[in-house]
Amino acid sequence: MQSIFSCKQASELEKNAKESFAIPPFLMMENAAKAMADFICSKISSTDNSASLKSALIVCGKGNNGGDGYALARLLQNKINVTVFALEEPSAEEAKAQCEMCKRLGIKISDIQELKKNCRSLSSGDFIVDCIYGTGFHGELSSGVAEIINVMNASRACKIACDIPSALAFAADYTITMGCQKLELYSDKAKNVCGKIIVADLGIAREKFENQSSLHLIEPEDRNLPLRKKRAAHKGSYGHSAVLCGDKAGAAILAATAAMNFGSGLTSLVETEISNLSQFKISPSLMISDSIPKKTSCIAIGSGFTDFSEQTAKRVLEWFKSSKAPAAVLDAGILTNKAFPDFLQKLNEYDNARIILTPHLSELSRLLENCNAEDDFSVTALAENTEAKINAASFLNKRFPRTTVIMKSANTFIAEGGEVFVIADGSQSLAKGGSGDILAGMTAALLAQGYSAKDAAITAAEHHALLSQKIGQEAYNLTPEKILALL
Repeated sequence: MQSIFSCKQASELEKNAKESFAIPPFLMMENAAKAMADFICSKISSTDNSASLKSALIVCGKGNNGGDGYALARLLQNKINVTVFALEEPSAEEAKAQCEMCKRLGIKISDIQELKKNCRSLSSGDFIVDCIYGTGFHGELSSGVAEIINVMNASRACKIACDIPSALAFAADYTITMGCQKLELYSDKAKNVCGKIIVADLGIAREKFENQSSLHLIEPEDRNLPLRKKRAAHKGSYGHSAVLCGDKAGAAILAATAAMNFGSGLTSLVETEISNLSQFKISPSLMISDSIPKKTSCIAIGSGFTDFSEQTAKRVLEWFKSSKAPAAVLDAGILTNKAFPDFLQKLNEYDNARIILTPHLSELSRLLENCNAEDDFSVTALAENTEAKINAASFLNKRFPRTTVIMKSANTFIAEGGEVFVIADGSQSLAKGGSGDILAGMTAALLAQGYSAKDAAITAAEHHALLSQKIGQEAYNLTPEKILALL
């Protein structure tokens, strides 16, 4: 896993690089430009040997992001055709110096009026590089700059963003971010425009550049899949998942099937006063019970629930009380019930409890509202502002210390004990009813097999995300049944 830092923290890391390792900002700018130049040259060599025919349009702002662009133009000058477009005259000192070098080397610096014509002339083998605004940009784009970015977005060229897509409006194919992973690249809004994110070093190894962080980017190798390595085993060795059925029992059946497919030794569907299991054809591998089985090691509740009755809450609390190591996945409809925070508080009173919530952003927003959280935790705020997700995570972890939260979204955030883990491998093909039920079942299966809440959440969410890639990011026909078949 990789560490993630906010833009403010990244600035502090650059300051520390100067103070602790004597690496000046100008050298870091040179290294940033070199990383982009090397990437562009590697793309050219991997696709076409006619480098002289290739062109790069570099659009520079007035700050240090623009300075990176001027330095890039200088490094590419003798390799491909380079044109620089200056949005404004540079104001940052390093940017002024880089611009002056470009001028003295004869690199053409055009005003922005010529950009539209030049963008239209680019082919798919050419490049357009966004060096307008970096991590320091705040507020709204002016209409003029927004129009310029729209022109850039319409180009057929390969689009590269320097550090971060300007105002998260430039639609990059690749974002080359400098020094470290940045939290702002992992909002739902950013997911639409960042493309593939590549971390470039600034002339110092990342283990030296970075310090400790409570934010982490999960990678495929961070999964701890429930592989059965012991040859002497029986079904009881792998736990018993019990999925409670609500008034839409189909969702519970999906969750239970996912639990069974993800390693649960035994899996039961538990009927409640509102369940309608008789309407469904159910796999004979799933057991049906009118009570939570005695040797259950994890329960899952919420999939298919539109209400959360006192009776059902009482059943869960009684099971928690009787279990030596209670574990639960709480999902969907029950999370938005006004009584849920008090219910969750009671579950958190058990010292050895492992509890995982799996809300999407609307459910998360309602839960926080019912907890009387004071910050802006609207769905829009949670989707567009990564800091809102971090604050939501902090609020829930403090109030419910034995609860891990999987905040499902375009990029999924997992919160536990003051740490946040980001799952960025999921695709838009998962945006279909039933996908969340599959995740709930997978998570329950791992808890049932004895995983810690953190490991269960990370492994289930990352594996669920990677399964969607096997179908294809743009696939419209990814169904829960197809995910189940891949498990």
